[in-house]
Amino acid sequence: MDCQLCTRPAPGRLCTPCAQRLGRHLVDLPHLYTALGAYLRPSSQTRDRLGTTPAGPDAPLPVAEDVLDLIGPGGIVSVLETWREALHQDADIPWPAPWGDLAGRVRRAARGLHRHLTYIRLDWSAAGDCAREIGRLHQAAARHVAPTDRPTLVGHHPADPGQGPAEACGGRLEMPHGGDTVRCTRCRAEWGPLQWLQLRRRIEHGRTAAARPAA
Repeated sequence: MDCQLCTRPAPGRLCTPCAQRLGRHLVDLPHLYTALGAYLRPSSQTRDRLGTTPAGPDAPLPVAEDVLDLIGPGGIVSVLETWREALHQDADIPWPAPWGDLAGRVRRAARGLHRHLTYIRLDWSAAGDCAREIGRLHQAAARHVAPTDRPTLVGHHPADPGQGPAEACGGRLEMPHGGDTVRCTRCRAEWGPLQWLQLRRRIEHGRTAAARPAA
């Protein structure tokens, strides 16, 4: 029998290296989930480059939208709980209903899958798909916790004031790693930290308008 993930010879559904990697990913994911929360802290709660905490409201510098996707209700927690439920159904094991906050649900779902790692490795027909999706999830989370020079996606370039939706540039708005200037990858427009509040309002206005039902 070949491993469902890498096609090497395996004693069951997964070869030993792939099963061990899945186990490590399940151990890591609750810690990665907690670490990702640091990317949601507003700039008004952090010290500036002079070591002082700004007073009064400001516009938080953008966080990565894909981080929000990972730690939100449909992200890491949903993937882990979906696979845990599928495993329990296939193994005819009672499925404990999710409860508590998202971080606790991530911990319980990851532990629940890890507890049945032997069954996954040897017998579960969905082992390859499960390991593959959890591996992609782990990679996505680790990329932010241990960042490289990859830019942060903060949204898409909205229409300029006074222009209709058709005039929106639509390019990706990115902040370079370690930088404080947002740039559009299509038209090359730039916004510094002091201009971020105005840009953020335009982005939010565009999202609200897009979500509004047509008359």
